[in-house]
Amino acid sequence: MKLKTLIASACTLASVASYAACPAGTSSLGTVDGKEACGLSGRYTSDVFLTSDKLWVLQGDVRIGNDNKENAAITILPGTKIVGQSGADFLLITRGSKIFAEGTEKAPIVFTGASSTNTARGQWGGLIINGNAPINKNGGEAEGEGNTGFYGGSDIADNSGVLKYVRVEYAGYEITPDNELNGIAFQGVGNGTVVDYIQVHKNADDGVEFFGGTVDVKHVVLTGNKDDSMDWTYGWTGRGQFIIIDQFSDKANNGIEADSSKIVDATPRSNPILSNMTFIGTEGESAKGGSAMLLRRGTGAEIYNSIFTGFKKGCIDIDDKQTADADMILFENNIVSCKKAFEAEAGETWSVADLFTAEYGNTIQDPMLEGYAPKAESPANIGDDVTPFDPFFTAVDYLGAVKDQNDTWYKSWTNSSRN
Repeated sequence: MKLKTLIASACTLASVASYAACPAGTSSLGTVDGKEACGLSGRYTSDVFLTSDKLWVLQGDVRIGNDNKENAAITILPGTKIVGQSGADFLLITRGSKIFAEGTEKAPIVFTGASSTNTARGQWGGLIINGNAPINKNGGEAEGEGNTGFYGGSDIADNSGVLKYVRVEYAGYEITPDNELNGIAFQGVGNGTVVDYIQVHKNADDGVEFFGGTVDVKHVVLTGNKDDSMDWTYGWTGRGQFIIIDQFSDKANNGIEADSSKIVDATPRSNPILSNMTFIGTEGESAKGGSAMLLRRGTGAEIYNSIFTGFKKGCIDIDDKQTADADMILFENNIVSCKKAFEAEAGETWSVADLFTAEYGNTIQDPMLEGYAPKAESPANIGDDVTPFDPFFTAVDYLGAVKDQNDTWYKSWTNSSRN
């Protein structure tokens, strides 16, 4: 039975006193699978504390804080489940407020839909974090898609809290075309925020999107998302390592779709540094899907030690001259293996192949994967230190997000269902 049905049934049978344990500011909704269900609604301007002994239900747009006024924090304990019942249900952390969602490998925090048997995309909205870090929009701030508040500022090290061992599944909602909710939207989020071990599974729009900001991410799993798995725009300058993208053949677009701005020289220019990614596409006649990476609108990017394989279109696509000529695209120690290594449209006068050169250790060959891990004979097994020169990055001597079959960082806490 769906959550609404279960809640309605429980509330008819139970007295109000039976469910008084829901904390102040929440509503008692009955019991579901032996747990008390507590409703979250409206704006919270004092701290919120979510525990795993209850089921937490988003009722509409739930906002923490009030845009650098009446700041608050939401703390979510390991093993806690938060559900949404419609596209209008989402959790928004406003500028100046924080989320402390620290799960564990054995007890991840799960944001999901209302039914344990429904695996469709788009059952609820998503998770949105607004920060005070720089973006390249006029005036230094912008309003998020879906009426998700203002973001942007001047604090590179802005701290919006912690996401660790957090799973967001079956979310995303198209309010209007080009106005959608992503699985997790990082909107002007600063690099004082900790993001490590997150998954977005079967979102109806993009998996994660970075709207400017400086936030760094590690151990990211993006599976079965309908549109682009990973998106950035408005001047994102963060770093990322150990990123898995696995597309499903029924619905998919690009692995990465990356912009800086429609005004391509707006500052800061998008220019993330990314290492140790494994992207697996949907290559096949009937499959949906795009390119492993679409870089456009003046974005820069440094891409190291990564594997891109099996995409329906060319592995790498650069869509405009300003991007190709920006002198901000660097590929080093990467493997591509698609039917077409590089996508090119009519009228393009630049060459992606000229940027993806063997001089920097890039190759076009089969990475020989078994699941996400390279086989023993794979060219991904470099054996020498290939770590980017930056203290954020963990030392590696291999290409891709997974070292070998014994490297299981992505397994026990994620949703691996392909249904």
